[in-house]
Amino acid sequence: MKSWFEEHFQEDYLRIYDHRDEEKAADELSHIMDYLPLERGMKAIDLCCGNGRHTRWLARKGIHVTGVDLSPALLKKAIELTSGLPVQYQRADIRDVPLLQEFDAAFNLFTSFGYFSDDTENELVFTRAAESLKNQGWFCFDYLNPVHVKKTLVPKDESVKDGLQVTQERKISSGFVYKRITIKEEGYKREYRERVKLYEPDALINMLKRNNFKVVHLFGDYDTSCYQKENSPRQIFICQKNN
Repeated sequence: MKSWFEEHFQEDYLRIYDHRDEEKAADELSHIMDYLPLERGMKAIDLCCGNGRHTRWLARKGIHVTGVDLSPALLKKAIELTSGLPVQYQRADIRDVPLLQEFDAAFNLFTSFGYFSDDTENELVFTRAAESLKNQGWFCFDYLNPVHVKKTLVPKDESVKDGLQVTQERKISSGFVYKRITIKEEGYKREYRERVKLYEPDALINMLKRNNFKVVHLFGDYDTSCYQKENSPRQIFICQKNN
């Protein structure tokens, strides 16, 4: 039986979330990059790169980027959108991909984390990031803030997108955010389910430390405002690897 993320990140995902584009990627990275001392010609890895929107933004800055993702549909779209840029894509499960210590920076962005019920499996994202980096390399990890999610959760909404009737239902239970997406198109119905585990900053910091990361900055949003537990929408960690 496939995991939810193997079922979910396919063509329908690209149609529903096509607003997550190059412009959004620029908004999400432009301020954060001021805190990462990367120069043209350096190498970075984008772990769980999706359709490559952040990968391409970094590449346009002259960074040589490797994008890793499990979804064939998202990688196919990434390749279609990438031309003339220093990017290579690799299909792999983040838990198993072998990585060498060759990158100056690693990225895991936009809640590409917490997909597994087991903490050890989730922590493997940090382990792989550490394995990919040179000593003193940089890791940018971007995750949702549980308190903000609980305050702002919309239990249900409906919309029409690209000819699809989309209903999204959300709930929080036993430390997870659950989402059910129902799509109706020309009399046919499809359903997808998401599940993401909620982590407080202290738990994430402990995971990062176990993987030889020192937290240098903790921001609460893409504008690099300071993290505030009660109000910040994100947890964005800028870390440095120290063997």
